[in-house]
Amino acid sequence: MRFEAENLDRAGLLELLRHRYRLDVDTLTFVPYGIDSWSYVAACRDGSRAFVKLSLRGPEAAAKASTTPLLAALSARSIPVPCPIPDRDGGFVSTYAAYDVTVQEFLDGRNLERETAWPDDVYGRLAEIVAAVHASTGAVRSLVERSEDYGLAFLPDLAAALADIESGVASRAGDPTLAELAAVMRPRVGELRTWIARLERLRDIATARPSEQVLCHTDIWGSNLLLADDGSLHLLDWDGARIGPAEQDLFMFAGTTFFPADRFAWFLDRYERAFRRVALDADRFGFYFYRRNLEDLAWFVAAIAAGRTDVMSPDRMVAIAASQFDEMAEIEGQIGRVRKVLAARG
Repeated sequence: MRFEAENLDRAGLLELLRHRYRLDVDTLTFVPYGIDSWSYVAACRDGSRAFVKLSLRGPEAAAKASTTPLLAALSARSIPVPCPIPDRDGGFVSTYAAYDVTVQEFLDGRNLERETAWPDDVYGRLAEIVAAVHASTGAVRSLVERSEDYGLAFLPDLAAALADIESGVASRAGDPTLAELAAVMRPRVGELRTWIARLERLRDIATARPSEQVLCHTDIWGSNLLLADDGSLHLLDWDGARIGPAEQDLFMFAGTTFFPADRFAWFLDRYERAFRRVALDADRFGFYFYRRNLEDLAWFVAAIAAGRTDVMSPDRMVAIAASQFDEMAEIEGQIGRVRKVLAARG
């Protein structure tokens, strides 16, 4: 979030950290990071630091809470993830007001969100991390509550938004940001409906074909990667973790903003060298390309329609929503390139 949670009782949060986590916090600094949680760095009087995350309790709370014991298990296997700090009772999630609170070790380093050209050693280490995560499936599967169901729960709301845009309701709502979004989307509504139909067809294909199931992070991109000051690379934010096909992680490396298509074969070679050969399906990659872009678009449309500007500036939100159209127009080409790479592997 760009802004701190409203009406947060900092004194109460500090007391919770002292009482339940035995952290004698001197300063609590808000970090404007993430889109569905509030993050803080707790600097303690003994010189140590911790990363504190607050999430609103809701339908996903139980599933998100389950990621903390998963992180503990992955960390115990020397997979570079933030190690959660247990509370005094050995648990990993505390309740404070309307929030679930988790505490993790603090990692000194830099987030890679704004870096799109990575040296080979960093890129290669990431391939090894993804391989290690997938290889850990048997050991940690009991800690993962969610599995891939190829769900498209966002589509009804997106369809309703499209109807409002076509009818002019969005333009007449009196919100200049919503009107700007409607102006961007209206000329391409037909294309968008074609892409939605294509996603639904790929969903049917993906569900009909068997696939090996592995532990997937599901959101590997620069914002969730931290290059520590000691040179180690860490994979952050495991709220989306689930059991699913390897393509759910690997599609991010087959031609997206952070990982160019011409590096996919290079990445896949290093991933399989660290893990093993995996049967992959180009159409399943296509499902994830389309779902990711359409789900992101639906999220930004819903946020703008609800007047939520606590995540980022309205102009930035409209620009990102507009960029989804350009990316979706390239997806069929991406699927074709993936198909060629997989065919060349034999």
